[in-house]
Amino acid sequence: MALDALRAAWERGLRLFDTADVYGHGRGEERLGYLLAEVPRDQVIVSTKTGYDRRSGHPYQAFQMKRHLRRSLTRLGTDYVDIYAFHSTDFGSNDQYLAEAIVQMHEFKREGLIRAIAIRAPHEFATQWADESNPRGKQARRFLHLLDRCQPDLIAVRHNLLSPAYRTDETTVIDLARQRGMDLLIKQVLGQGLLIRHPGLPATASLFGPGDHRRQHNWFSPLGRRLIWDGLQPVRDRYGHTPAALANVAIRFALTTAPTAVAMLGFRTANQITTITTPGPALTPPEVADLAATGARIRTSLDQVSPQPDPTMTGVQR
Repeated sequence: MALDALRAAWERGLRLFDTADVYGHGRGEERLGYLLAEVPRDQVIVSTKTGYDRRSGHPYQAFQMKRHLRRSLTRLGTDYVDIYAFHSTDFGSNDQYLAEAIVQMHEFKREGLIRAIAIRAPHEFATQWADESNPRGKQARRFLHLLDRCQPDLIAVRHNLLSPAYRTDETTVIDLARQRGMDLLIKQVLGQGLLIRHPGLPATASLFGPGDHRRQHNWFSPLGRRLIWDGLQPVRDRYGHTPAALANVAIRFALTTAPTAVAMLGFRTANQITTITTPGPALTPPEVADLAATGARIRTSLDQVSPQPDPTMTGVQR
């Protein structure tokens, strides 16, 4: 099933494939490796990540990073990775492994084992927040510190209709990447299916397996899914009710508001690939404003939904 989905994505012209060493405990990379064995390697951009696998020690120790990359290359069946990302920002107590992790990552690049280094940005960020003494200020300072220390080539950030609205005088991750001349990957463009899928699914946490980060997120609770779907009614009325139509407007919104970015779309089955369409023209400013307002109203309603703690969580995030 997974290989069929990857083949379908390839046939529809998708060329950047993103995974991580901990997705399925390596199975995500293995499955992508099956596709790489069938298509021209130089026509695929392979992105994978490291930083969460703690089964044999801290993942950012240099010798662990070498081991993890070697395993990733073996599973992928390739001798290099196009994009290699710091998946986690936990570099040990007092960042004890930060310096050696940075040195090792750049050594990988010099050796030709990886082509570009990526780092993940917070879901919510503005440079100006770094001057604040609250939690978001601490998070902003942390990200800017890591950005300056790690010197990545790319930034990856979640960006979709449900992303927060920022003031015009705030510098977002999208703005920051442009200012620094860095490439930008935007992920969860379809809200991991929330923006296109009817919530008529089992109203229990068993919808997601043990350890799935969605089990503890208020967006994915039965009530959260219903609030999102109901809140998207104006979008369906204007742009269409099919998953393909909803995916199209979600992709156009993301790329219109982040015009220099590459959008990453999640999928599990070949059938889901059919919702991915050629985006078409950029949205007009009034369309963007209307969609952003709809997203803001949905976020306000979601703020009233409490997330449910999940004891099976391992800390791995997408």
